[in-house]
Amino acid sequence: MLKGKTALVTGSGRGIGRATAQLLAERGAKVAVCARTAGEVDETVKLIAAKGGVAKGFTCDVSDEAQVKKLFEGVQREFGGLDILVNNAGVFGGTFVANTSLEEFNRVFAVNTAGVFLCCREAFNLMKGKGGSIVNVSSLAGVQGVEKFPGFGAYTVSKFGVVGLTEVLAVEGKKYGIRANVVAPGAVNTAMLHSAFPNSDFVMLSPEQVASAIAFLAGPESSGVSGVVLPLHSDLLKG
Repeated sequence: MLKGKTALVTGSGRGIGRATAQLLAERGAKVAVCARTAGEVDETVKLIAAKGGVAKGFTCDVSDEAQVKKLFEGVQREFGGLDILVNNAGVFGGTFVANTSLEEFNRVFAVNTAGVFLCCREAFNLMKGKGGSIVNVSSLAGVQGVEKFPGFGAYTVSKFGVVGLTEVLAVEGKKYGIRANVVAPGAVNTAMLHSAFPNSDFVMLSPEQVASAIAFLAGPESSGVSGVVLPLHSDLLKG
């Protein structure tokens, strides 16, 4: 299904990113595994290789422009191009808006929104000649009309930014055959969510469920889809 394609998945050292990298590899893609922690990157690469997949690990802080440029140079060197970009790297952060420092707001925005921008910009330059698919991971926090959790103002703003950026990319990518879409999950059973909400009793999506949605938007089954926000509601699992 994705044989001959190259995919880069940021934040793929664990959680949603790891599940996505594994699924794309299972479907035939060569995968560039990227995260800040080398040990987690290596583990994901080993898991892919153990099932016969092809993967190469990269460490990168997506909020750092120089590191992002180096990452994409590495992907180009190792794989000869890029067909799929999944922007999954992200952080929780912030507190009640009235108590949030500009430093904290900027820290969250730098990873969750500026990091997506930097990766999309570099991906565009690699995809312009042949087209490609970009899937950005936002959140229900970034979807209009969904009630927000108090105390996560910076995170919410950053995820709205991802949606807006994706809608612009979808328009700008048309003439190049580049599609851009968003997956916006609710609660997902990851270490990051458990850290932010310890002892919570949320009904949660699994990382694999989110990965399936990402893979759909990344692959040929969704070839006519661009500029779409796909919300994933964990509370629907109750039924």
